[in-house]
Amino acid sequence: MNDKKYCYRYVEGNDTQGRPIVMLWVRVIIRETEKTFWHCYDYHHMTLEQLKQFESRPKNGVKRCLKGAARSSYHLTKEEALRAFVYRKMYQLKRMSLTMETANMCLDGLRKAGHVSDGAIPATVTPPLRTTFVASEELGPVAASFKWGEY
Repeated sequence: MNDKKYCYRYVEGNDTQGRPIVMLWVRVIIRETEKTFWHCYDYHHMTLEQLKQFESRPKNGVKRCLKGAARSSYHLTKEEALRAFVYRKMYQLKRMSLTMETANMCLDGLRKAGHVSDGAIPATVTPPLRTTFVASEELGPVAASFKWGEY
């Protein structure tokens, strides 16, 4: 009876008490080819054939994913899904650290150039004369780990 095949995605969030949690989202695969699969929400009372018929109507939440692709939103195994989750979170942390470093270096550069006074809320602010202000000639340690200007 239960001949449904599933795909998975791990997401982070917070529970009702604010604690960080990792959740597993599960969806039903309704169609599959050699390289691609289509999935939708699992209505537990429906069979796979009923789901295919129900989801064939437009705008019913059918999504497409590539098999084995690291950047797919859903994956065929829980292990692939967890590997993709860890990759996404590490990438986000790396981007956040770059943003934090850039903001700190920009504020320090504006302070050293005399455009902003010290303090959490600066008393004096004078805009730079040019449209682009180079806050620092050196790259920060996080920015140096990225490849800039290469495509």
